Amino acid sequence: MTNARTARSTREKAAALRAEAARRDARRRSIVVTGVVAAVLAAVVGVFVLVNSLQREAGTAGGSATPASAADGSVAVGRAGAPVTVVAYEDFQCPACKSFEDANAAQLAGWVADGSVRVEYRPIAFLDRASTDDYSTRALNAAATVLDLAPAGFKQFHDALYAEQPAEGGPGLTDARLVELAVAAGAPQEQAKAAIDGLRYRAWTAKVTEDASKAGVNSTPTVVVNGTTLTDHSPAAVAAAVKSAAAAEG
Repeated sequence: MTNARTARSTREKAAALRAEAARRDARRRSIVVTGVVAAVLAAVVGVFVLVNSLQREAGTAGGSATPASAADGSVAVGRAGAPVTVVAYEDFQCPACKSFEDANAAQLAGWVADGSVRVEYRPIAFLDRASTDDYSTRALNAAATVLDLAPAGFKQFHDALYAEQPAEGGPGLTDARLVELAVAAGAPQEQAKAAIDGLRYRAWTAKVTEDASKAGVNSTPTVVVNGTTLTDHSPAAVAAAVKSAAAAEG
């Protein structure tokens, strides 16, 4: 009996030792697995942060910049205290906008010069479909480039785009030509080329176009004189609206 009890005790101790060894192995495996999982999670988080950082940098370099002088899309020409404000929503691809500019440029310039009228240009880009190379967006992006790099040259650049407006249904002005016109308006060559070639202000062009749509603008040109939207854009009608607005201001 004694030998039997001794053998049984020995077996029980051995079993206990094996169980304890198994528990230690399990704890070690758990610690190793936990460490590996933590390392993998840390690596995933690191990659996520890196990718987000790169995406933000790419967005800034490739389409999300805003021209400081026209963050809201409005470009004012003329005396701030002028009694009459003419707001013109235009698309550089729009033939009717070119007709409006050709017909009214002289009298608008005269009113701006004598301080009686302030013109607020609100260029938008909704006619990409009217060209084979998204010219509306590219032209407005180029205008934003001038607004950011040489804001005093905007009107010159604006007029040059209408003077060289491409026909609908085909390609617009090349990026190279847009760069030339931007430089002529005062923008530095290398910076202008980088911004125009890279569509640096693409997101801004989309935003101001969407903002105009939300404001009820559904065609170009949309011309507003002291809050009244004109249906007739002829020089006589525009002059009559400006005269009426001035009279109402007293």
